Amino acid sequence: MFMAGAFYLTMILAPWQAQGGNNQPTFGDALGLYNSGENEGALKAFWRLAAMGDARSQFYLATMLDTGVGINKDIYSAVGWYIKSANQDYLPAVAYAGYIYSTGRGVKRDDKKAFKWYTRAAQMGDASAQNNLATMLHEGRGYKKDDLLSIQWYMQSATQGNVRAQYNLARMYHRGWGVRTNNDEALYWYSLAANQGDEYAQNALGDIYRYGRGVEKDPVVALSWYLLSAKKGYASAQRSLASMYEVGEGDDTKNPSDAAIWYSRAAKQGNIWAQRRLAWFYEKGIGLPQNFNEAVRWYKKAVDENNDMSSMVALGQLYEEGRGVPKDVKAARTLYEKCAMIGDPYCQVELARIYREGKGGVKKDLVQAYKWLALAAEALPKGEEKASVVVARIELTNDMTEGQLNNARNLVNNWKSANAASR
Repeated sequence: MFMAGAFYLTMILAPWQAQGGNNQPTFGDALGLYNSGENEGALKAFWRLAAMGDARSQFYLATMLDTGVGINKDIYSAVGWYIKSANQDYLPAVAYAGYIYSTGRGVKRDDKKAFKWYTRAAQMGDASAQNNLATMLHEGRGYKKDDLLSIQWYMQSATQGNVRAQYNLARMYHRGWGVRTNNDEALYWYSLAANQGDEYAQNALGDIYRYGRGVEKDPVVALSWYLLSAKKGYASAQRSLASMYEVGEGDDTKNPSDAAIWYSRAAKQGNIWAQRRLAWFYEKGIGLPQNFNEAVRWYKKAVDENNDMSSMVALGQLYEEGRGVPKDVKAARTLYEKCAMIGDPYCQVELARIYREGKGGVKKDLVQAYKWLALAAEALPKGEEKASVVVARIELTNDMTEGQLNNARNLVNNWKSANAASR
């Protein structure tokens, strides 16, 4: 593409270049042609001026090559002109050079070079570059992690009105990164960004007012912020909004139909919590018609896309019961095994039952059943579920020999030792 672009430029510029110094275009002429959509004329003018060293024209020529306006798209040639312009300290090019190296657009990604260019643009006052530089400092990319310096750059950008910096600065105060936690400052900067339409800040304010983080709990206000963010398509806000509609939080009336709508929107974006909840809604017929096929589909998405252990349990149960899928106890056992091995206590309980009953293609094995019940009992928090698992484990020992019980206890100890060593 580079050769094709270069050849094309040579051809269209030949008549102009043959004119010599007569009718020399100015940058204003070139920009006027560009803004009026006369792309071929603008390209000729920018090229001539860029070749003569005009930094502004170099940047616009790069932009036309980058976007394929008036010429075949050629990112590699574009990068060359961006860098030429940046080397002359043309601010838009300096800032964009940081982006180029930060993302690897047309070049090999290089965080150190990105950091260099962002630093230069930030020092020249570019608000976006200041925000990007602060983010690199916070993440320790291209330079050592330095949250204190990161806050200083976020602050400079945020005071210029940069929405992303306002949100990022709020998070620093909220989390206590590089500064003492300050809920008042966090609320101030979140509010500035949210009132400019930033969906991330709107969602953060929803969380703040829903859970009373530094303010008095106000579910009505929380609901209003979540709704603004959700309408912009932010999946986390959609999921939170749905959960409030589900239980009637922020409104005295439960609204399962609206909850289902927002869970669906968030689930389609891959939100694990929403996928699992939407599947549950379909399984139980909450807010929409009961549909086991759809329940299976969404549980599978949660498993395949997010390795969600709760969905593995639910999907396994549907396989065992043959709802939405042909009855397949082996498939259920495979799912239980997968999340039991990861350490999910609910899967461990189900797998213990499979071994105790000898289902899913395995022989009845009380030793394995005891092992998984014991591990589940240790992992579950105090409560009725933990107590019932402990009782089930004790009852199981009544059917076991002393040798089986010793073997089972050894398996439990070996499991815990192996997991401790892998941490």
